[in-house]
Amino acid sequence: MRSRRGDPGVIGRISWHLRAAFNAATGGGSALPPWDDYWYSRPGWDSAAGMAVTPETAMRLAAVFSCIRVRSESLAACPLVVYKRLPNGGKVRAPEHPLYQVLHNSPNQWQTSIEFVEMMQCHLDLRGNAFARIVPGPRGAIDQLIPLHPDLVQVYRLPNGKLKYQVRSRFTAEVDCYMQEEIFHLRGLTSDGLVGLSPIAVQRETMGTGLGMQDYAGRFFANDATSSTWIEHPGKFKDDAARQKFSDNFQKANTGENRHRTKVLEEGLKLHQVGLSNKDSQFLEATQANAEQVCGIYRVPPHKIGILARATNNNIEWMGLEFVSDCIQPAATRWERRINVDLIDPIAGAMSDDEEYFAEFGVGGLIRADMKSRYDAYAVGRNWGWLCPDAICEFEGMNPLPEGKGGQEYLRPLNMVPSGTIYIPAMATDVPDPQDDPAPANDKPGQDPPPEEPDDEGEDKASKRESVRSRNHLLKAFAVEAARRVVRKEVTALRKTLGRASKQFDAAAFASEAQAFYAAHVALVAQTMCISPAAAKRYAESNLKLLVGVEDPEEKNCALDWIEDTAPDALAALALGTKKPVAALRS
Repeated sequence: MRSRRGDPGVIGRISWHLRAAFNAATGGGSALPPWDDYWYSRPGWDSAAGMAVTPETAMRLAAVFSCIRVRSESLAACPLVVYKRLPNGGKVRAPEHPLYQVLHNSPNQWQTSIEFVEMMQCHLDLRGNAFARIVPGPRGAIDQLIPLHPDLVQVYRLPNGKLKYQVRSRFTAEVDCYMQEEIFHLRGLTSDGLVGLSPIAVQRETMGTGLGMQDYAGRFFANDATSSTWIEHPGKFKDDAARQKFSDNFQKANTGENRHRTKVLEEGLKLHQVGLSNKDSQFLEATQANAEQVCGIYRVPPHKIGILARATNNNIEWMGLEFVSDCIQPAATRWERRINVDLIDPIAGAMSDDEEYFAEFGVGGLIRADMKSRYDAYAVGRNWGWLCPDAICEFEGMNPLPEGKGGQEYLRPLNMVPSGTIYIPAMATDVPDPQDDPAPANDKPGQDPPPEEPDDEGEDKASKRESVRSRNHLLKAFAVEAARRVVRKEVTALRKTLGRASKQFDAAAFASEAQAFYAAHVALVAQTMCISPAAAKRYAESNLKLLVGVEDPEEKNCALDWIEDTAPDALAALALGTKKPVAALRS
């Protein structure tokens, strides 16, 4: 019985061993001689390099082990958190969710979350699949996630479209069946949608080549670094049987466990070396090239496994960012989507509320820059108004500021306002202009004003009064100029409407178009002049009443001229919060 992923499986390996031993003992056609490499290597996927490649043997290759370790440890180091989505599109941690403790702390009784994620990602990178059994318990419908070895699991599709999982016991011959709802299944790149493809099986030639070079190097240096040889016989063998016997004996003495051992020759036999040296065959370059190919299979930057040939001080930071974006982020997204489908969605259907929950890896910790760069980035976000002190403290792993210390306050540059508005500081309009002050309330006609109290700082007060008067004068000029632009747009639009109706004037049509224009013009007036919508509506209604109240087109043109002359003063007065006209400021 073979696994669906191409691995012979435990039973397949045992049967192959027994069949080969039986053939060797009985002289069958497929008998293997005792010195054949088969007896000194583990079964697995055959490769052109002559190496049997399995997930276990592939881990002997330093590049494979390093890539899998980097990927699994980096992903496991990122906290796996369940969040609740807020109505405004934000998110907040949801420790009240039944899965929070399972995913963030301990998925089962003997593993922590980092051990569980590391193990499952290792299964995924080696065999293309990772399985965990969903077990209910005191913590809810999903109390534990029990990891299953992928070699013990087979996946089948039922006629109704759902999946069935057959899990063979590690200790007995029993086989348990589970439905799709009972298994958490992570699958890698897949060709049938049921199980993922094993990177080791698909790329066994690359792995086999690396293992072959590694095995060759080990034997080469373990046996006095000798190279391959051939034998010269001074005479001739008596017959073919003698030649075959010598060849078999020599092969037996120099293959399998006897490779590269010292050779003893008799009867004038001469041993000659053949082949290229390691230097001539560029052994080190080939080894490094194979390691880089393994990095490409797992999308791991070479510098992460110690290959620094192309790493410099200028590009090492960008290579680290590529590791997160191109290697870790796709793996994290694969986990997040599967957790949402297999774990969170079934619980959400059983919960009474309508809140939306989702799981997410915190990969931000993998791209932390140096302290100066981080603080410079925080300063930009803080000064431009999209970071508050508590958010910065959270990024740095610190406690939020004490209550009342402005931890949730957002700043806004004074010279930045929404597009299309005129910014008028409120503090300037809070100080009245002495020229605009009405007479004191206690003044009565025919009575002398109360005597002024002596003032030793009269000059300072006069200077402050002059400063306030100058600032208010400037604000009024700004308000009038903004009002002119609004009125100019208003009059221009209405004159076009009146011009279209002048050839065959229709008072009702003009009134309808003018009413539609002012309905939309209210928002512009309120936004540009920084006044309330109610005040802007009153302004629009008064102008509309003036235009609709006259019938002759010439009279309407006169009304528009009057609006163009007087309306800026009225709008400026509304913006400044005073009823006194400001026409004297107009040039």
